[in-house]
Amino acid sequence: MNPVLKKIVRGLSVCYSEVFPNPDTDYFELEYNGKLFIIADSYCMNPDCTCQEAVLNFVQIIPKRGREAESFMIRYKLNGRGYKIHDQGNFNRHELRSIVRHFTSDGMILKPLNERFNEMKEKAKVIFS
Repeated sequence: MNPVLKKIVRGLSVCYSEVFPNPDTDYFELEYNGKLFIIADSYCMNPDCTCQEAVLNFVQIIPKRGREAESFMIRYKLNGRGYKIHDQGNFNRHELRSIVRHFTSDGMILKPLNERFNEMKEKAKVIFS
């Protein structure tokens, strides 16, 4: 069975770059207080699900020497009205909130996230038709 289909059947979110691989658009990037992050966005592809959110995995690109890359994951509402922490990693809540606020502050991220969400739902319809 196709790996994407396996995730859909198991109710897992699927990374946008798994379905639409493109090195230029696979991930979002963010610089925050001298730290560089890549943000992988995943979506529920269950065609019957009415969720309207993206799972965003923030991964710090250049970790401290001798340490693994630090990351955290949130479930971000695609109407821009908040998020839930899915995995805090080694980030304290204050820093995590500040990073997310910086990433979403101008509201410009909502458009591409919603476009990608819609692309993923359309692809799911094709898969299940």
